[in-house]
Amino acid sequence: MSTRFVIVGAPRTGSTLLVRTLNSLDGFCCHGELLGTDNVRGYEDSVDLLTISDVERKARSQRLLEKRNSNPVGFVEQALAFDYPAVGFKALYNAFLNPRWSEVITFLQGEHAIRFIHLRRNNDLRRFISEQILLQGGPNHSAAGGKSDVSLKVHVNIDLFLLARERLQLQSGELEKLLSGKSILEVSYEALAADTSITVAQVGHFLGLEFAPSDIHPALTKVGATDLRDSVSNYQELLDHPSTRDLTLAN
Repeated sequence: MSTRFVIVGAPRTGSTLLVRTLNSLDGFCCHGELLGTDNVRGYEDSVDLLTISDVERKARSQRLLEKRNSNPVGFVEQALAFDYPAVGFKALYNAFLNPRWSEVITFLQGEHAIRFIHLRRNNDLRRFISEQILLQGGPNHSAAGGKSDVSLKVHVNIDLFLLARERLQLQSGELEKLLSGKSILEVSYEALAADTSITVAQVGHFLGLEFAPSDIHPALTKVGATDLRDSVSNYQELLDHPSTRDLTLAN
């Protein structure tokens, strides 16, 4: 029987890197965001989206959305039934905690064999900045197309950052309550980004598949500035503020 799993976490915590790297390994099928508000992203049904027409792509997206909306639990259950040794999908906090999908969450809670990978980012200031850059159309990752070449600086509203951090802390707490008693692997963005191969090998071990780190290659590469002075227009303000100073100096 397949090992079934769900990747959960906040935006900008490495979920795309993890999903794509897992899908590059034999034995894994990891769907993308099946519980998006108005779309189904990354449904792994062997359709090559690069070879079909725009009309076919839109029709497929609409079919998946209608199927998901008409029977969310059945849709997720069918996605997790794909014939692979390990099969799963990812759900960001906003989706996993959305009352709209309460029946799906109840289903996942009731399936004792389902495992969860909880992605966290220790430096929540960098997570917030990365999200702001993405929202404004700037660097993302090596699969971002032309966006990855855009040089962009953002102004960080510290009050908004503090509110976002508090919201994510509350969401993380709610998630932990929902998953109490479940099999959970905590993975940090920092570890995943610093040594993707070793971290993904640990994820594979958690899901019952063994891979040597030397056989694992990151499916994406990080692009854009690593020095916050190159991506934040009010860097000095972050240094001067007691709530952001240490996070500004940390990697």
